[in-house]
Amino acid sequence: MKAQKDDARLPECEAGEVTKLPGYGKVKEKQLSGYLPVTDKNDAFIYFWFFESQGNPDKDPIVLWLNGGPGSSSFIGLFAENGPYKIQRDRLYVDNYYLVDNPYSWNKNASYLMIDQPAGAGLSYVTDPKESARTEQEATDQLYRGLQCFFDRWPAYRKQDLYIFGESFAGVYIPMLATAILDENLKDQPYINLKGIGVGDGFVHPYIQESTYGNYAYAHGLIGLNEKKEADKLYRKCARAIKRSQPVTSRRVDKICNKIEEYISKVSGGANVYDVRLIGDYNFDIIGGYLDQPAVRKALHVSPHVKAWKDTSKRIAYLLERGEQNSYADLYPRLFESLPVLIYNGIYDMDCNFMGTDAWIKALDWSYKKQFLQQERLPWFNEGQLAGHIRSYSNLTQVLVAGAGHLVPLDQPKHALALLNNFTQK
Repeated sequence: MKAQKDDARLPECEAGEVTKLPGYGKVKEKQLSGYLPVTDKNDAFIYFWFFESQGNPDKDPIVLWLNGGPGSSSFIGLFAENGPYKIQRDRLYVDNYYLVDNPYSWNKNASYLMIDQPAGAGLSYVTDPKESARTEQEATDQLYRGLQCFFDRWPAYRKQDLYIFGESFAGVYIPMLATAILDENLKDQPYINLKGIGVGDGFVHPYIQESTYGNYAYAHGLIGLNEKKEADKLYRKCARAIKRSQPVTSRRVDKICNKIEEYISKVSGGANVYDVRLIGDYNFDIIGGYLDQPAVRKALHVSPHVKAWKDTSKRIAYLLERGEQNSYADLYPRLFESLPVLIYNGIYDMDCNFMGTDAWIKALDWSYKKQFLQQERLPWFNEGQLAGHIRSYSNLTQVLVAGAGHLVPLDQPKHALALLNNFTQK
């Protein structure tokens, strides 16, 4: 793997400073946005938006934020979860959007870097479809090269501590990127000062995690015992399909395994598998409504190649579906040994629920496995509120966040910010 070192101006759309935003005005902190080339041919680009810390930007760490999917845009995180702004819509003129400050933005005491990846997700793009990532490894290569390009263009940030955070399928992206950084740091690549990772509601070990769906749904009153038997039956079909094709390279396997949650959602009356308190899907249309305005695209240096914003790229999801049922849990023990690792779950998330997280962590072998598993899960309080429960030993900290689903910073923004600050400011 080689970092892209291209000091020439980026084709089509030059990355640059963001000074004003429609519906907001002059920005308060230094911001950069635009495209990072991730192929030698300059035909695939990932989009980024960088916000300096509101605290001490010269000394505060950088937090890289990644949404999952695969194919989901990290603008979901930026505008719906933990970025500096929330989007509001005028009550009388529904096509008028404006931004308000997020009091729980993750750039309070850290610089915040969001990246839309792989190329083709969100505002990222490819000019040659052949350059789309077709495997998780290719997606990792793109992300690593893009990150190196960012630091090459703005070298002052390279010296700062870097933490990688994300959720959902980022449970795959993050350990793969962290492993790549650790490996390349030992070679001749420019050094990236990785200090820790945080994985929220991560999809890491499908074979283990999907086995918990029936128990979780029954424990939360979504299904009865007869329906649990059917859910467990569907899991057994999923497990056989995964075992028969190692590594998994067939979309058919993912479709078989998806039937578990599809069944539970149907018989429960439409429960959202990412937050079982809700009926129906999340709606992020307001993000597209804002981003698709010509004035916004100009302010954010968005390429004319990019069509209307979608929360998830169907093409990326389709391409990476072949390997979606593979486990990447074997990457974590090395990270537990090398870096501080935070793993957290919203307790109302079924898709990547805490029972599954407990199970895949328990299945791993590492130096302090025994000691970690012996730790009691203790109440965690934030500003006098019960925010969840925590256990920790050595480099590994696991947190269950009360009152949250799959998107923890959306449901519990104050507690999510506290999680970040506690982890990065030790």
